[in-house]
Amino acid sequence: MFRWPSTVDASPILSRNKFVSTPQARRSLAAELVLHLREYGFARVRNHGVALTTIKGLFQCHRHFFDLPLPAKLSVRHPGGESPARGYSPWAYEKTAILRPDLHTVPNLSSNSSPSHHANIVGDTTRSPPSTLLDAREQFAIGPPSDNEFPTPQLAEEILPGFNAATKMAYLEIRNTCRRLVDTIEEGLGAPTSSIIGPTAGGQGAELNLNFYPEVERNVLEGDAGMQACDEVHGGDVTMRRIWPHSDLGVVSALFQDGVGATGLELQVRGSLGGKFAPLSIEEEGDIVLLVSDTLERWTNGYLRAAVHRVGLPSIAPSSNRMSRSGLERVPERRSAVMFFRAPPTANLGPLPYFVSAQNPAKYEHMTAGEYLKNHNKRLY
Repeated sequence: MFRWPSTVDASPILSRNKFVSTPQARRSLAAELVLHLREYGFARVRNHGVALTTIKGLFQCHRHFFDLPLPAKLSVRHPGGESPARGYSPWAYEKTAILRPDLHTVPNLSSNSSPSHHANIVGDTTRSPPSTLLDAREQFAIGPPSDNEFPTPQLAEEILPGFNAATKMAYLEIRNTCRRLVDTIEEGLGAPTSSIIGPTAGGQGAELNLNFYPEVERNVLEGDAGMQACDEVHGGDVTMRRIWPHSDLGVVSALFQDGVGATGLELQVRGSLGGKFAPLSIEEEGDIVLLVSDTLERWTNGYLRAAVHRVGLPSIAPSSNRMSRSGLERVPERRSAVMFFRAPPTANLGPLPYFVSAQNPAKYEHMTAGEYLKNHNKRLY
């Protein structure tokens, strides 16, 4: 049976309970972390410095926000388009399938898809495909508190007292932990000091997403036919998954799950036949899943590769009592929070000189983080 690597204990340098960090402990942790990231694309990390009370408080805000009536949530709606995500995105608003069309068996993901995308798609392409692939989730995106160009919409205090202040505090604490983890990765790679953490500018482009996957009937997420409501909104045939396979565009992503055990997150197993996915469980409350994202792959010229992941479905219980009135099994809701630790818009996302040589020439073009994000969001929303 396939098994993921064990959880990395970051307490020697990151835990609030440790005030002394030895060079040897730091080097050991850095080496272990990079080993996991290079081989698997991710690492589970414990004792990372984000207080458990902060995580619990964030998920309390999470539950209260997504339990609000739809009009209240729409008062802070993300407008979509090329700008950074800020505020609330309704159910089935995003289309992560567009980001990696080579991972799906459905050929026409969008009328704007290029022929080169179609050439990478495997599977039966003779059948009539659905016109729209959607994510069955809602989200609330929080940007940097100092971002005056693209500010995060503020929920009216009378609707949910304390929500804005609590999520801002969580944002700052999680961003700081991500900064320290990236600094540790830089050391583990043996890269020159500040060559990686420097361009991130402390995560000035970081974004914290609260993700909510409502309880739905299993057939909605397993079949090729979507719900009638989505057909009416988007037109034509619809296929839905909780999140389609994709990689993130930042430096790293730090993912928190509400609870322990296997709750739906699946990672692609590298080197496996057909690129199979395997579920990843959280072993202890407060642990994070640290994912390599596109920017770090580009900066390291492919030495660290971005983690391809998705949100799947739990296995069917032998005697499930989660049945709808129509007799169909219902998939329980899922909640997560993820910090996309990103570089500022002006950062160059081309390979760093340390990772380029005559034997290993640059594999990625030079472009700014802002250009990369605009291209990403233009397809996503």
